[in-house]
Amino acid sequence: MNNKFEMTTGQAHELAMAFGRNGWTNEEVKTLSSGDKLSKFRSILLGHAEITVGEVDCNGQPEIPPWADQEKPIIQHLQCGRVDPSRFATASVFEEKEQYLDGEEYILRAQKLDSMNACAFDFYARPENWKYLPKDVEVIVFPKTVFRDSDGDRYVRYLCCDGAKWYRDCHWLGLRFNRRFRVAVLASPRVLETKNS
Repeated sequence: MNNKFEMTTGQAHELAMAFGRNGWTNEEVKTLSSGDKLSKFRSILLGHAEITVGEVDCNGQPEIPPWADQEKPIIQHLQCGRVDPSRFATASVFEEKEQYLDGEEYILRAQKLDSMNACAFDFYARPENWKYLPKDVEVIVFPKTVFRDSDGDRYVRYLCCDGAKWYRDCHWLGLRFNRRFRVAVLASPRVLETKNS
């Protein structure tokens, strides 16, 4: 969109006073003016998006489930950075005619996506964070952390929807996964923008 925008001297003064009153520096105003930051702020102003306070630290260590091996509970833990909780989405790793996948194949495909680990599982499993989870999905897998039990079997954790509630569970990689199992992934900013408009 190529709107011609002109600011009056009065508006410029109002903005300068507001920035100063709220502790902004000239450098911060310059940063705000770069890229599409003002477009994102406008979406919030118009009510098409909301500010999310906090983030999910997927670089930390996840909670260790009670069923996991006491000495070496984690076989693999791939860090995913610090995540805006509202960027939550799910994806399928199944091809069109596939109904089931062996556990190892499922995890291999899931880890190739921009998927999440058990730190994200710990965050989204809390009832106050269920608001970020989709309403049309039954099972959500967090594939970038693989746990082991005392027998050496490999597991991933997942959330399962039961009406209005989500409960925690795990899936043995020796079993197959069916199409109900969706992968926890990060939505791209473009997808979020479409969802919020």
